[in-house]
Order: sequence, then C-alpha cells, then structure tokens
Amino acid sequence: MPTDLEGLNRAKERILSTMRIRGPCLPIHIARAVEISPLFASAFLSELFAEKKIKISNMKIGSSPLYFLPGQEERLQNFIEYLNNREKEAYFQLRENKILEDETLEPVVRVALRALKDFAFPVRARINGEIKLFWRYFLTSEAEIKEILQTRIPQESISGTANNLQAREEEKVEEPLKIQITETKENVQAIKEEVRMEKPLKIQITETKEEILPQNKPIKKLKAKKPQESKFANYIKEYLAAKDVEITETIVEKKKEYIAKIRINALFGKQEYYMIAKDKKAVTDSDLTLAHQKAQTEKMPSLLVSPGNLNKKAEEYLVQWKNLVKFEKLKL
Repeated sequence: MPTDLEGLNRAKERILSTMRIRGPCLPIHIARAVEISPLFASAFLSELFAEKKIKISNMKIGSSPLYFLPGQEERLQNFIEYLNNREKEAYFQLRENKILEDETLEPVVRVALRALKDFAFPVRARINGEIKLFWRYFLTSEAEIKEILQTRIPQESISGTANNLQAREEEKVEEPLKIQITETKENVQAIKEEVRMEKPLKIQITETKEEILPQNKPIKKLKAKKPQESKFANYIKEYLAAKDVEITETIVEKKKEYIAKIRINALFGKQEYYMIAKDKKAVTDSDLTLAHQKAQTEKMPSLLVSPGNLNKKAEEYLVQWKNLVKFEKLKL
C-alpha cells in the first residue's frame, strides 16, 4: 500500500514538473513525457484537477481540453490557431481594443465572443440606471478597465445629460455619477474600489458566476422529462438492497446504465462509492478509466458493476488502481 501511494505521488509530481516546463498540455503530451499510457495520463490529470492543482481550458484541441497550472492562463494564447476563423477574428479584435461594447458588434462577433470563455470575460455596467454589456480581454487589468471606462463612459453620459451636469456644476452639488460594473468570471472574489477623478466618478467592480446569454434569443423553458422505467436499473436496486447497500443519490437511470452514489458498511465504518452499473457483455479498461475519472470529480472511489467479463487491459487496470477502482460482476 505505501509503495503504491509513493508511486502514484511520484507520477503526479512528474506530470506537474512537465507542465511547469511545457505549459498547457494535452493528455497525449503528458503520456509521452512521463512514459505512461494516454488512459493513465487522463486518469492522473483528472485526479490533479479534482485536487485543484491544475486547471482545464474551455477551448478544445480536437476532443480534448488543455490542462494547465494556475498562472499559465496567458500561455493559452499559444493555441489560438485551433480556434475557428470567426473566433480568431473576434479574439484579435478584442485583443486590440481590450474592451468591446456588445451592442455595437455584429451578431457573428457576439456569438464568437461568447464561445471564447478563456479569453473574453463579460462585464456589465450600470450607467445612470441603464445596463450595458462589454467584453474584456482576459489580460486587461482592472486598472486598465477603469481607465478606459473613465474616458469613454463619462463622455457618453455628459453628451446625454449636458444640462443636468451643467446645473450641478453651477450649484456645486457634490453628487457623483454612479457606475456599477459586474464582471462574470469563475473563482474570483468581489473587488470594490473607489476611483477619484476631477469630476467624481465611482466604479464598483464585482465578479459573479452569472451566465451571459446571447442577445435577442428568448430563454426556452425546458420541460421535465418523465423518467423511463428501466428493468436493468430496477435489478441493480434490488441487487444492492439484498446486499444491504444504501443508495444515497441516483444520478443517471437509463435502459442499460445506472449511476448512483452508494454507501456500504465496512470494517471501519461507512464507505461511500461512485457506482456505475452497465449492462454489457465485455468490460474494457476505457470503462474503468471513465468510472475512475467521474468518481475523482466527486472525490470518491469508484465501483463498476456489470455482467460482462473484463478484458486483459481492464484486469491490468484493476491491479494498478485497486485502491481506487473496484469491479463487481453480476449474474443476470
């Protein structure tokens, strides 16, 4: 057991060391550098992501995202060649201007910016009660945002309310123009700061997880689908009940698949598993890898249940990951 853990930790450290030197990587890059199979590389990367030691990009190279270390976001620019033409045009336009106002853009550019989640961050600004949407280039600092908005927004406000502002100056009213800015970005804290100008201007920046939807597209209400009866799922439930296994949460219930979180009585207390039950004749190492990856996102060991037989690679996978992956063969 200690030897296995030491081996796993050494492999993870080699992966992190490779990423420090190389930057954003695909699983195939890690597999070649560390000399392991792509399946093992994907499993290790999933564990490191679950441990919050690495990040995953929104952009994909083929069917795989890029894995990178915190602080390497700028190096994602090395992969913009993999964006489609419209996304590239939107990227370069945003990089040049640093901030773009959504309502002034062509519809094609708006859609492209919404797809560039690694490079384009939406910023909402409330100006005299009116909300406007802007897009910020991901490397544009907060100080630059404020400087740009201080030069652009007050001019628009002054031209629209010249008489009111002139009256305020004559009466020496110390009432500042209020602008509230909300930026959508993951894993950041709210930042509030006052900026002094010759004409008082207050800018408040907060970051949220609010999703920006494309304009002029109504939100469709999704109708809840009535779950279909699954004989296989019912069999699994009865099988678990007979073994005194508790189902704490059902995640997926399909004709030939049932996924749930379960709890069993172990020697040292209750043990939880992320269980995937599949009705198939053969179980491959890919099935075990997928079960492992999904369980890692929940920080749980995995249990694959199936009437199928393990192929040779699957048996080798179980030996390698015996502490984190379990297999239970059914007799249907």
